[in-house]
Amino acid sequence: MPQLKMYWKNDGKAAAEVAVPSGCRIVSFTELDDAMDKWLDIVQYGLSNGKQDAEFYRKVMTANATYSEDRCFFVLENERAVATLAVLCDYEKKEGYIHMVACREDSRGKGYGTLLNRVAEYSLKKEGMQTAFLTTDDWRIPAIKSYLRAGFTPDLSTDDFKARWEKIYANIAEQRKI
Repeated sequence: MPQLKMYWKNDGKAAAEVAVPSGCRIVSFTELDDAMDKWLDIVQYGLSNGKQDAEFYRKVMTANATYSEDRCFFVLENERAVATLAVLCDYEKKEGYIHMVACREDSRGKGYGTLLNRVAEYSLKKEGMQTAFLTTDDWRIPAIKSYLRAGFTPDLSTDDFKARWEKIYANIAEQRKI
């Protein structure tokens, strides 16, 4: 089953500085010691089959011509890397791609996805991107909710996508009742 796709459009407003919670910092891959190990540790929580190696990083990140380690961001909570997201930029198309969004299981529910979405929007605007997209899976409901709050809209271009989004929205509505 193909991943779902979501789209973002630049609203033309200036990039807003990102407020970071007390005890946290946002750093890029290039600013973090042992960044690859920390990235591999985080993405094993939902984006890979267990902890992978450097070849996995090369395959899913550096093999992409639009990837830059300066735009691979980490949330540090009390200096511990707990979440990550990469913003890939195609300067010719002025289109961004939000890639490999992940959070350690023991750090979920703290708003780090929302924080990283703000970092992504800031980066996209600063880099002059007019649009962006991301891909996700149906079962990643907390992530999907944060993408919707960040202004991403679902791709409804096929009957399959429409049906899957109907189920997701029903799931979200059901969660609100609890």
